[in-house]
Amino acid sequence: MEAAATTTIPEAILVEIIVRLPLRSIARFKSVCKQWKALIESSYLRRVFVSLQKQSSSSCSLMFGTDYPYPIAEAIGFHGCSTWDLPRSPGSYIMPFQRYPNLPTRSYFYRSSSNGLIWIDLFPTRTVGMTFYYKTFVGNPVSQQWVEIPPPPQECKATALVTRVDDVRNGVVLSFKVVRTCDPDPDPYDQSLVPNDMGMYEWRVCVYSSETGAWSFKRLLSSVPVQYTAYYPPVNVNGMLYRWERIVDDSAPGSLLAYDFFGPEDHDHCQVIPLPLPYHEDVRRCLTTSGGDVIYIEILYGRLKVWKLNNNKNDSGSSEWWHLSGEEINLVSVVGSDFDCFPMAVNPFNADIIYMWSVQDSCLVSGNLRTQEFVVHQELESWRNSEGCYSINTYHSKGYIEDNHNITMVLMLSQFVLPQWMDPVPCLPN
Repeated sequence: MEAAATTTIPEAILVEIIVRLPLRSIARFKSVCKQWKALIESSYLRRVFVSLQKQSSSSCSLMFGTDYPYPIAEAIGFHGCSTWDLPRSPGSYIMPFQRYPNLPTRSYFYRSSSNGLIWIDLFPTRTVGMTFYYKTFVGNPVSQQWVEIPPPPQECKATALVTRVDDVRNGVVLSFKVVRTCDPDPDPYDQSLVPNDMGMYEWRVCVYSSETGAWSFKRLLSSVPVQYTAYYPPVNVNGMLYRWERIVDDSAPGSLLAYDFFGPEDHDHCQVIPLPLPYHEDVRRCLTTSGGDVIYIEILYGRLKVWKLNNNKNDSGSSEWWHLSGEEINLVSVVGSDFDCFPMAVNPFNADIIYMWSVQDSCLVSGNLRTQEFVVHQELESWRNSEGCYSINTYHSKGYIEDNHNITMVLMLSQFVLPQWMDPVPCLPN
């Protein structure tokens, strides 16, 4: 009896088949055999897949910054796109946390996200000799790849996660840094609020680097006072961190404090970027990002304005930090005479799509800034379009807006956006 013939699929054809599948399926195929695993993990297949999906959106969650007593919660989730084909939004994969599956919800805190990685702190039962009562992890909750970060050398407050990517290799995350703001100096002349002889204020941070596996201390300088407790998680773009600093005088809009944590080590000066003027005490505003741009949105008496940060201000010779990205929109005329809302964010992939929270209807409002078409999602917590499925966390959004209704603030949601490929978490040094 003759043995059955074995058919071998040419590698080029196999690649063409695999790259047309979602990442959720491709990940499972790595266990078929060693040959498939090596092919799927090759830079060639990754490059072909990313090129094919270049115009597609990825799954994402717009997350609330959490602190006690708030649980981990997303405001808006997007899933079901062709890139990942997830059955639910990325934020829903954070819990339960596999290493501590029995911890109660209130023991987990979402801190920050950058280029597909997130930072969470969890508070297990304290043990004898435990210096810090929390544990820090950085990783990807969808792939369940996590690395534990050692405790910082001193007490400090969670600030942000920043990453360095390789643009040549289509955004591969090369390394990350965990940034914590140090406790205020007990000295009454603490220079975070009192300037030094040069008129500069200090922002003291502890920074953990995945490249060195160690914490370092940095003393950064700012021309405006630096608050120890940030009101919202900062936004970050390509290693640059933007945190809002409220000026003592409420008649001013405040400023963004910007610092590149992957810049030259000897550079210790923060950029201070004033928010657009004129400022009004009744304005409602948010800061967000989309496609690598920092975007500032304000709504005053039903009139909507959207600005983009001029990242090349110094190179272009422009005297303005911000420029309007479109014409002012009268929301009262396009949505309704009693329309009252807070801006929340724009779509991470399309800056024309805006999300707002309707105060009177307690629901999400989405809109297209280019076509000026808006949808009030009354009694809807999920909907679908040609790109995938959207979900809105009505309960937590309503509570969050009510608890943060102080209109002098700048609302800043954290963007957890899955990457275009299932890259591993950067390895720590051996």
